[in-house]
Amino acid sequence: MKLKDPELVWVEVQDEVVVLDTRTSRYLSLNESAAKLWSALGTGTSQEEMVSLLLERYGIDEETATRDVASFVEALREQDLLDEQD
Repeated sequence: MKLKDPELVWVEVQDEVVVLDTRTSRYLSLNESAAKLWSALGTGTSQEEMVSLLLERYGIDEETATRDVASFVEALREQDLLDEQD
């Protein structure tokens, strides 16, 4: 899975990411952990890889990482920001 490009424009600001969806003119502001997941989606990744990224980066337990990634991915799906074609 990866982000819908070129409909999305984003910039890193310190440890966060600010995103503009050019289709809807909506802005998103992502905190540090969401920004890491966003960057991974920019090049293509799986939910399992994103869980591993959170585990390595933040040292949280696997259940929390899995839940956080699932929530993040679902929020992006609801806003139609993901390209999930193989």
